[in-house]
Amino acid sequence: MKLKEINEALAYVKFKYDNYKKDPRPRVKVLDFRYPGQPHQRTYGQRDDLLGWNLNYYSNKREAKRAIDDIADFASLLAANKLEMYRRIRAFFPEQAKLIRRYNRDYIKGEKEKRGILWRRTDLNNLERRNQELF
Repeated sequence: MKLKEINEALAYVKFKYDNYKKDPRPRVKVLDFRYPGQPHQRTYGQRDDLLGWNLNYYSNKREAKRAIDDIADFASLLAANKLEMYRRIRAFFPEQAKLIRRYNRDYIKGEKEKRGILWRRTDLNNLERRNQELF
């Protein structure tokens, strides 16, 4: 089990999101803990966002999680950055590409991380530090 935790590149978290439109409790594979936005957006660089794939919208969560992890693991072996990893996941798993979301960290509460079969309380800053050590 510890071997899988070492190789897993993307964190799998769930949290309560107060600024929701449709999903108040998303389960997200996190791609970027500090996402500035895109240059053409009005709020570029002004918000503190989390970027990831919301697996609640996908019918088979286990399959989606496994596919994203496999592609991300392979991309990390090639020393790809986050943008390249996103492009690879989008190319190899196109049905998941439209489910990428950004979440404002100010509205995130009660974060939990999936470790093994259990969800454990966590802090996004600790996850970010641990994730940076992997890259």
